[in-house]
Amino acid sequence: MLAEKLAKRESGRHRRDRHSEKISILNNILMVLIVIIELNVVFFVSSNLQIRRNSEILYDNMLQADKNTLQDSVNNTVRDIESTRVLLENQGKTEEEVKGEIQERMHAKIHSDEYSGGRYMWVNEILDYSGGDDYAVRLIHPNPTSSEGMKLSTDMEDAAGNKPYQMELDLVNTSGSGFYSYFYQADENTEPVEKITYCMLYRDYNWVICEGENLNSIHEYETNQREALLPFLYRTDLIMSLVCMGITLITSWAFTRRYNRILVEKNNALNDLAYKDALTGLYNRGGLVRQTEDVMQKKGTEKLTGIFIDLDDFKLINDLYGHDFGDRALCHLADYLRCSFPDALIGRTGGDEFCVFIPNKSAVECQALFEKVIPGEKELAWHGKNIRYTISGGYADYPAQASGREELMTMMDTALYAAKIDGKRSVRRFQPDMTGLKREPLGFNVKNMAYGMPGSFLVYKAGGDEEILFANDHLITLFECENYTDFLRYTQSSFRHIVYSEDLERVERSVEEQITREKNSADGTKGSYEDFVEYRIQTKTGKIRRVIDMGRLVHDQHYGEIFYVFIEDLDKLRNVSTLNL
Repeated sequence: MLAEKLAKRESGRHRRDRHSEKISILNNILMVLIVIIELNVVFFVSSNLQIRRNSEILYDNMLQADKNTLQDSVNNTVRDIESTRVLLENQGKTEEEVKGEIQERMHAKIHSDEYSGGRYMWVNEILDYSGGDDYAVRLIHPNPTSSEGMKLSTDMEDAAGNKPYQMELDLVNTSGSGFYSYFYQADENTEPVEKITYCMLYRDYNWVICEGENLNSIHEYETNQREALLPFLYRTDLIMSLVCMGITLITSWAFTRRYNRILVEKNNALNDLAYKDALTGLYNRGGLVRQTEDVMQKKGTEKLTGIFIDLDDFKLINDLYGHDFGDRALCHLADYLRCSFPDALIGRTGGDEFCVFIPNKSAVECQALFEKVIPGEKELAWHGKNIRYTISGGYADYPAQASGREELMTMMDTALYAAKIDGKRSVRRFQPDMTGLKREPLGFNVKNMAYGMPGSFLVYKAGGDEEILFANDHLITLFECENYTDFLRYTQSSFRHIVYSEDLERVERSVEEQITREKNSADGTKGSYEDFVEYRIQTKTGKIRRVIDMGRLVHDQHYGEIFYVFIEDLDKLRNVSTLNL
């Protein structure tokens, strides 16, 4: 009986011990869960705060980078004005002529530069520093260009009711330069956009040079980064809730390190965004200028040679093969420059313009390298074809020729222009007599030149369907067509439909015989071959006319073999000959 009682008592004690152990385990588990929950709450809150703070830092860094870009751009423009002004004054030009030419260059630069993020430059001319109505005039403005010449008032308000012109005038009156922001609304159907602007007064001309950029891209980038990180945070928090405290602490530490690394990478990416060209990966103009000035100020840099390089006939290349090929050609040229100048600073300073700075080498030491790299045709494969292009270059050196970076780049640009005038695909070193070169010759319009020719002019492909590439107005009139489109429609865009059908076989045989004879006599070394043939044409109204055809066969790098042809009415020539007698 006693044994049974003892057995029952022992059994009850074991049950109580097991129950207590279970309670203890449950309490420990509960404590661990509470600690884990508390740690995850702290982790979640601190992570959100850290993300918010890092987002703010990221935004501030991007904003500061944009501010630096705007300020550098305006400061560089002012320095370029000063250096150009000195060069023009040294040429003996009057102050009025100097100001006029500088204004023309500024107008051309502002209207030709391409920016991203809604960024562009403009110039206001102050008429009255006390403000009020008509205190200034909008001198140069690319967006829209129709606003140039508009009078400004300090009472003008932006989309948010601010007075940006009053803020701008206060800045130039107090410190001469500074930042201000305002809200710009393109039209009533769009939301106002906040813009940050840097302005600087060039008092000699009463110009306020400004450059602004939309802040939407920065806001969107910062928001996207924060939203991209939040899902990752939630998943991590859920996983951490299911593991022990030690793993939670280790994972938290690992996440913090990883997040900090992401932040560093994003900051590095931001720096690349500010100072690198997105297409080629080279320095952009601001980044190249920054690096070059650092090198020039660095101890041990005694000399520096710089060269501007651009792709010849880039607009024609884009028109022929499309902008995708144009971008491919720019990247191909960028890679070519990297290989050709491995120890140099290389940047893309404009649409098709590149700049290379070679430290501790004079222009004489670089001449052989430049003459090897620049001339000749470069070849690029594109959709099964090998397309060729050429480049030109202009170079100068510091301090032998230029006293500073701005003057050096001005000389390089002048030398590049001289190379263009010389026929392109060449390289020239800056010489003092180049400063007198006028830019007008490059402005000739092909259509105007063809119109000014004393006769009818035609360009067509030598092979295939003999496609017509160009006809001037005199030829269109000779065929009694209304315009160029009407002329192409009537001739079916082919030289074969210019010649009267009964004369076509004779004409083509005669042209082929003359060209073959010239090629054989020149042993194939001559660059062009001429032909002379007489035939009839039929105008759109049905008139039959006899004409003289004087043609020249040449090779074009884009079209292959093409004919340049002068066509004259034979009766007209006889009348002229009779009058001269």
